[in-house]
Amino acid sequence: MGDGTQYAFRSGAPLCELTMLWAYIHCYQLTLDGHNKATNNKTLNSNMPGQLDSSVDSSLPLSTPVAVYSSKASKIIQCNEVAKKEGIEIGHGLAQAAALCPYVHILPFNEENEKHMLTQLAHRLYPLASDIVLDAPDGLAIRLDNLSHYYGGHEALWKTLTQALFEANVRYHFASAWTIEAAKVLALHKHNTYLHAQQEIKQALGACPLSTTALALKVIESLTRVGITRVHELLAMPVQELGKRFDNNTIVYLTALRGETFPRVTLFRPLEHFDNFTLLPFDIENTQHLTPFVTQQFEHLSHYLRARNLCTSSISVHIHFREAPVLDINIRSALPQASVKSWLPLFTLKTENLELPEPATAIGVRCQQFEEIDSNNGDFFSDRFNDVAQKQLIGRLNAKLGDHSTFQPCATNSHQFEYMTVSEPNGSGYSYSSDITPTFTFEAPKPLIQPSQICFGPVRLHSEWWRDTPTNRDYFIAQTPQSVRLLVFKDAQSHWWVQGIFC
Repeated sequence: MGDGTQYAFRSGAPLCELTMLWAYIHCYQLTLDGHNKATNNKTLNSNMPGQLDSSVDSSLPLSTPVAVYSSKASKIIQCNEVAKKEGIEIGHGLAQAAALCPYVHILPFNEENEKHMLTQLAHRLYPLASDIVLDAPDGLAIRLDNLSHYYGGHEALWKTLTQALFEANVRYHFASAWTIEAAKVLALHKHNTYLHAQQEIKQALGACPLSTTALALKVIESLTRVGITRVHELLAMPVQELGKRFDNNTIVYLTALRGETFPRVTLFRPLEHFDNFTLLPFDIENTQHLTPFVTQQFEHLSHYLRARNLCTSSISVHIHFREAPVLDINIRSALPQASVKSWLPLFTLKTENLELPEPATAIGVRCQQFEEIDSNNGDFFSDRFNDVAQKQLIGRLNAKLGDHSTFQPCATNSHQFEYMTVSEPNGSGYSYSSDITPTFTFEAPKPLIQPSQICFGPVRLHSEWWRDTPTNRDYFIAQTPQSVRLLVFKDAQSHWWVQGIFC
């Protein structure tokens, strides 16, 4: 988590196992975490070979005090440690924060953007735990009781989930309880302890103040007037008393808090394709400054692919503006890729000379075509390294010069060498193959003037009957002293000719 807080796991003999157990993850500063990721990505990209100099990047250094301001609530709702040291606290107004620290950097809070970030986190956790409930904009719940058996116990299960949260680089408070409502109260109280025994959960829940519950402010004030300020005092009230004092919605919530009822929830289900969208924290005027945020998107794509054992050869980056139409940048790779370090250089090459029509306000990445990773392609003795290097080069050339800028020789549907090899855009498959197919063939045979030695042959080929000048030739493979292999044949006058070259 990176905030210095110690998060405990309460193991030992359970006092009473629960029939249902939920964990609630309260991500209390998603906007700030997204800003920190972009800043870290800027630093990493500036150290990568071949990357553009990002010293003029508009991202802020880590020593800058940063606060997130909600215009709807008219107060600061998130701030980093540097801002806290300057005296800024959650709940301060904008003028008060500026008075305490004139050089504080203010990020606008956007609820939709936080929902997107929460969805990204759910995508990351979904391969580990399928029953996830989004509680937008900053919380999610995970059902645990049906997973402990598969992970070999609660401790192994929780370590697996927290490792995924650590890799996502988000700060959070958590708790576990018999229902989502009860776990959320503990998480908002910053309980940060994994409990799975009923008596321990009941004791921890009872110590929470009513302000951490989802009760309406009017209800809390009404309870406070009669001396009820803690959850355990509320839960001790008879059901008949609750029915007299509160409406049905409050009764439903309180029974869920007790663990007596389990409200219906909508489980998160990931999309079949990857489609990610992020609002930028500030307007960006050139593609170089977009790199940290694109890197962040590629990281989400990489995790999405790796979790599903997939890769892709095609992605599209969408840059949004206030008035100009959306700019679509399609990037293709000659080799299916899944990592950030594979896609980021292609994006850089594709956009290094691109001028934005106006400052960008948002960015999205979409991927709809996937390929399964071949687990049988790791033969140590295969020539796979050369093949990968060749395709990576082709991908870079296409990104720099255009998708149809590279060509490769391909064999057509003819067994005759004169008509066999043509140049097609890279990516076309071979429709004909032969053990002696040369890489390049000449339009017309050339006299063999180099000293050479026959190392294979003969192979006799007859031309098709519909040709104007039918031929009957015996072909050989000859090798020169420089180890160049040639496709040669001998005519009726015993003259030797070169038909093609092997590379």
